[in-house]
Amino acid sequence: MAPTSSSLAMNRPLTTKEIADQANSFQWNSNIPLKNWLRTAHTLSQEGKSYLLDGNFAQAYLLYMRYMTLVVEYFPKHPDASTQEGRKALTEINRSLQEIMINLERIKPRIQKEYDEWLSESRRQELRQKQQNADRARSKTPRTYEERAARDPALSSTRLLDANDHQDLAVELAQKEIRRRDATRQATREAGGQDRRVAGLWNDWERVLADRQSEDEEIFRRKMESTRMKLDESQSRNLDGSAHHVRRKELPPSVTTSPRNSTYQYPSISKSQPVLYEAQQSYSRRTPTPQSLSQPPRPPKERVYEYNDSSNYPPPTFTPELPAKEPIYPERALPTPDASQELPTVPPKIHEEPPAPPKKQQRLTFKPAAYLESGEPIRSIFLPAQLRHRFLSIASENTRRGLEMCGILCGTAVNNALFVRCLLIPEQKCTSDTCETENENSMVEYCMNEDLLMLGWIHTHPTQTCFMSSRDLHTQAGYQVMMPESIAIVCAPSYEPSYGIFRLTNPPGLDHILTCKQTTTFHPHAVDNLYTKAQRPTGHVYESNNLEFYVQDLRPGARNSTTQHKSF
Repeated sequence: MAPTSSSLAMNRPLTTKEIADQANSFQWNSNIPLKNWLRTAHTLSQEGKSYLLDGNFAQAYLLYMRYMTLVVEYFPKHPDASTQEGRKALTEINRSLQEIMINLERIKPRIQKEYDEWLSESRRQELRQKQQNADRARSKTPRTYEERAARDPALSSTRLLDANDHQDLAVELAQKEIRRRDATRQATREAGGQDRRVAGLWNDWERVLADRQSEDEEIFRRKMESTRMKLDESQSRNLDGSAHHVRRKELPPSVTTSPRNSTYQYPSISKSQPVLYEAQQSYSRRTPTPQSLSQPPRPPKERVYEYNDSSNYPPPTFTPELPAKEPIYPERALPTPDASQELPTVPPKIHEEPPAPPKKQQRLTFKPAAYLESGEPIRSIFLPAQLRHRFLSIASENTRRGLEMCGILCGTAVNNALFVRCLLIPEQKCTSDTCETENENSMVEYCMNEDLLMLGWIHTHPTQTCFMSSRDLHTQAGYQVMMPESIAIVCAPSYEPSYGIFRLTNPPGLDHILTCKQTTTFHPHAVDNLYTKAQRPTGHVYESNNLEFYVQDLRPGARNSTTQHKSF
């Protein structure tokens, strides 16, 4: 089936110029401390690597270009860049620019190739496509989902799935990819060499990505088959239950189950009687006599033939005639030499079509789970269901003493969805109203070594209700400025509701907080509706019982284990 104009528009790869324009479209705010911007740059770098390993070159190009813009153009202008700590941090981050530039140079021809392939395919429907391009050009901002998807690099040339309908599939694919990445990273460490994962991808990226996409397609097929079988079994049980219900209604009242307090009435059974035939009914009540028991007389023999009794000759002996022979097989009409023999016509030759080229594998990509107030899409976040309980157990001592405590939600991007897989406990200074992280370099370094993204944070309100304070809003803005999906989990174990998952609204929340210059712990804001709930069904966060996670405690003297926690 030929692709429609709408499907071509959704699968249209973006050019490098279009991606670069989107990379430069972000809100820079020098009021945010430089250390927060450095953490944002780290997140961009790790996200770019994740999308590169997924084979999503367009999104990786966007993230790397945004990283370069921040580090080269904006960081040197930040007020903190003139301090000794700021200069040291910039010197350290500038060392990563060479690797980023190499990746950008190698990504660019891949993006151009995808665009050229799409262009040659779209020429078949050039007239229709021109009309759609003209309509889209008249509109400055995309209004429909198809128009937004056409401008989203993460959704180009992919097979789109709804994360809400395929939650188990999303978790299964993510954990398979996470295990693969962990095994590769562990093998690299044991070999004592540098991280060669991206270099290996460049050497044989087509085969590696094709194999990975085939595995994902097979998992998707098995998942769909399993779902179909479960639906069939459910329908069969419903049909059996309905038939049983109908049969039960048709039973007579005497067979139905009676209440326990009533006496069961057993049915009466009469003595069986022999079956009498009609020929015996006339004398069945008489006493049998010997005459009645005697056998009936034999019928007279019938003469087989007739002859003349007056003749002196003995009766003639008749020999029956033998029947005429019948052929077992019907006689076949043998063709005579003069008969014309017509041969069957030779059937026309069948022109076999050349085998169709193998279908190009498409990446499995999950659609955005929700939209910001501005209409921009945001990705799904999958959160382990037991992570909150594990964090409350770790924070129980602080909670008993009335002190707040925080943790960092770290995870991985797989197939355009985000998966929390690590609860990171940083060094922190805790009070009854605040908790401030310390030694953030160790936190960033750990995330870089483990290929983890900072997807948000979790903290307690031991003496307050579940809400976002003014200090919490400013902390959340630091996470959400570059990753709009970032979330904040507030745990208030002494109140109901005992927890909530939130994000800043955008607009007006994020813009207002970024321009707010008040520094007191609790201060009012002139704008309402600064934050909103982020959990499904209205938000973009899914809690999964099948998603594994682990805890890494960076506090001095803390003991860590590699135990994977799984919700049940």
